[in-house]
Amino acid sequence: MLSYERFPTYHDLTALLNTWAKSWPDLVELTSIGRSWEGRDIWLLTLTNTATGPAREKPGFLVEANIHAAEITGSFAALHLADRVLTGYGSDERITRLLDTRVLYIVPRLNPDGVEHVLDEGRYIRSSIRPHPLQTPEPGLQLRDIDGDGRVLFMRVPDPDGPWKPHPDEPRLLVRREPDEYGGDYYRIFQEGEIVGYDGATVRPAEPLEGLDLGQNLPTDWGAAPEVPVHAGPFPGSEPEIQAIMRAVTDRPNLTGFVTCHTFGGVHLRAPMNAEDGMPHFDLRAYEEFGAKATELTGYTAMSFHDLKYQPMYFRGGQLGWYYNQLGLFSWITEFWNPLKAVGIKPYHPSMWLVEHPAEDDLALIRWSDEELGGHGFVDWYPFEHPQLGTVELGGWDMINYWYNPPFDRIEEEVAPHSEWVIYLALSSPRVEVRSLTTEQVAPGVHRVQLVVRNSGWLPTNVSERALHRKVSGSLTAEISLPQGATLLAGEPVRDLGQLDGRVSARSTTTWWGHNPGTPDLAAADWLVSAPPGTSVLVTARHPRAGTARAEVDLG
Repeated sequence: MLSYERFPTYHDLTALLNTWAKSWPDLVELTSIGRSWEGRDIWLLTLTNTATGPAREKPGFLVEANIHAAEITGSFAALHLADRVLTGYGSDERITRLLDTRVLYIVPRLNPDGVEHVLDEGRYIRSSIRPHPLQTPEPGLQLRDIDGDGRVLFMRVPDPDGPWKPHPDEPRLLVRREPDEYGGDYYRIFQEGEIVGYDGATVRPAEPLEGLDLGQNLPTDWGAAPEVPVHAGPFPGSEPEIQAIMRAVTDRPNLTGFVTCHTFGGVHLRAPMNAEDGMPHFDLRAYEEFGAKATELTGYTAMSFHDLKYQPMYFRGGQLGWYYNQLGLFSWITEFWNPLKAVGIKPYHPSMWLVEHPAEDDLALIRWSDEELGGHGFVDWYPFEHPQLGTVELGGWDMINYWYNPPFDRIEEEVAPHSEWVIYLALSSPRVEVRSLTTEQVAPGVHRVQLVVRNSGWLPTNVSERALHRKVSGSLTAEISLPQGATLLAGEPVRDLGQLDGRVSARSTTTWWGHNPGTPDLAAADWLVSAPPGTSVLVTARHPRAGTARAEVDLG
């Protein structure tokens, strides 16, 4: 079944998903939501107990992973969630309740092409492998595994004009050369690769052919950005992978929340993306509660994307912009894994640390690689004859295997708490239930039918205030169905009952300052029906996000 010994290829992933579908036919549906740029199926797992109703009639929660190619731990997080709920169904009360009353949608690898190329070539690829905006490689240093060991490391080259020098206590570590320093052993450092159009003297990093970031290709406030970055694609939704997920989402109006699985950083990110984006107070409070639970379970800091930034620049919405700002779903980006946290370096705000940090942190990280990773994280420098630069040394950090992803023996431990958080989020969704369906004969052959419907979930049926503002939440309706021989005398066949609150506002105590009296989670609908005694009447309560509930009653 699910193994953490190596990164699953597309073939491995497909075989595993098919095994689950065959092993749990009543709980698993496997479908392709589209094909990638290179023609691979993009798989969607639908997990629910079909014996308790179809997926489309239950509140849904979406987990997507691997929109970014090198962040393969995201796939493991999505697969661990599926494995957890399938193996726990029937023995774990919360998981059994989840699949009986809700539906999980899981896209374990939205970008299968990118992952295959990362695994085959050992080099960093941001996202899609479709060439954009360039069609041919530009001159400069292109990342390549030049010695064929399956890794793209770094190259250090001795140079009297180099800006780096060996650390006095740890010569493997290069630190900055002082402004007035002269006459020592100095180096230049490059990423491992080959130089297209080398002139024999100058080296500059070349833009990769794979310049697309699928996470920025969603149709979110492109016009609000000062400029649309070229990596966003030629137009919103231009890429087949994004078209596939957009269709899958819009075809499932029962979605109530979303988590996308990335690396690295050890943080949970939410809206807003920018200070000027704003957020309704209700949504902020709910986000804070969800974030507190995330930190409790995973140990990762929960923060807004805006708080993560180290420069006051404007970001287009990306995934958070579409799922929260436009669809009104509480949406999260989980950035798994942080070597700084593993080493004990605090604070470990990933963005600020990457800009500037003390050399002591690097020394601690190298010791960690030596002592706990067998020296595989930070690779000792070794000589290599570069076809263009001559004698160089290869080594330094193996970024894909030890920064963008944890060591294999730590992956399960890293992703397991996240599955519990997703289960918590999904169980917090709204859920429509019939509280009562009663009849009363008010005149010979005339019956009053009353339906009382409730929201048994924590969130309101609309999910967020943003959804109400955007008018995308839908509304609760109650519909009465009469057999032949029965007549509706009063009341519309379909009644609009608006929205029902959840328990989200009950925050503190039952005293007057912590409780809002009333029954905002309940609604009632009445009809007058003329029918012979014993006639059966069916009533259906339906909300696009909160699910469908039915009840039947005999008159008189």
